[in-house]
Formats: sequence, structure tokens, C-alpha cells
Amino acid sequence: MRRQQLTEAQITVLLDPPTDQRELGRHYTLSAADLAAIRRCRGDHNRLGHAVMLCYLRYPGRPLKAGERPPRPVLLFIAEQIDALPESIEDYLAAERNRQRHVAELQDRLGLRPFGTRPAADLAGWLLPHAIENDRLVHLAGLVVEECRRMKLLVDIGAVRAKRIKQWTFYKRDEERIRALKAGIVDEV
Repeated sequence: MRRQQLTEAQITVLLDPPTDQRELGRHYTLSAADLAAIRRCRGDHNRLGHAVMLCYLRYPGRPLKAGERPPRPVLLFIAEQIDALPESIEDYLAAERNRQRHVAELQDRLGLRPFGTRPAADLAGWLLPHAIENDRLVHLAGLVVEECRRMKLLVDIGAVRAKRIKQWTFYKRDEERIRALKAGIVDEV
């Protein structure tokens, strides 16, 4: 079996925020409770940064990375809801401490857990039946991202963890196929 790797384009589809208006409305419309929490931040830059971070944590399910600039459509959509200037994000991006503090606060508020060894093992076990049906990595990675969102795990599809999940799942899938062959359940691998 040839080795599979996700392309940059596939990772972008999985982990970047939406930019079309319909998806922005679906994922990034702020509730009254969201707006009340955002209003407690001082300055347009902190309000906008907090709102963007909240939206990123909900979907795609990961924090805004240090130095990452959100796409213009995302900024415009969120800034309009909180009556802030989209350009104020530059001041927020320059203040790494605020970004880190907002990640921690919002993770707690949203009940998100970090992606670690135990969740990775749970995901790999959950993924096994799916890998038996379809072992294309892009398909499996999409399932992992969706399951992370459902389980309230921060989406972390970094190369090492994704590779471990994939290797473990493929190993278990092959083990299952061998077991089935030995039992005479399957005619071919």
C-alpha cells in the first residue's frame, strides 16, 4: 500500500475558516451571550480578536495561530456584528499575550479539551470501522476533524498526531482483515 499524506490544499479545506457568506452566517453568527462577553473586552482590537478567536474555536475548531491573519470576509462579517473596525485586528495580532489569554478563557467557556494521547487513542478506536470501509487519508482526516468537534476537542491535525492515528488505525484494520481471513469470513484482502 502506498503511503498517503494530506496535501496543503486538503489541510486548508479541513482547518481554515469558511469565507462564503452562507457558511459565515452558519458558523459565525454571534449570540446575545457571545456579544455580552465580547463587550466586556476593552478596545476594538480586543473585542474583535476575542470574537474571532471564539468563532475559530467553534469552527473550524482550533485557535487562531500566532501571527495568523483571518481572511478578510471573516473579519468583515464578525466586525460588523460587534461594530468594530476590521483593521483593528492588526493591534490584536501584535499583542500575543491577549491572544493566549483569550484562547485559555474561551477554551474554558466552551468546554474544549486539548487533543492529547488519550483522545488520540479513543479517536483511533472510533476510526477503525471507518478505515475498514474507506482507508483514504483525506476521508479519515475529515472524519477525525468532525469527531473532534463533536467531542469538544481542539482540532489538532498536526503531522505527528495524524500520522500516529493513521498508523494505529491501519495496523488495527489490517489485524481485523487477517483475523477475518483466518476465520474464513472474508475471501480476499
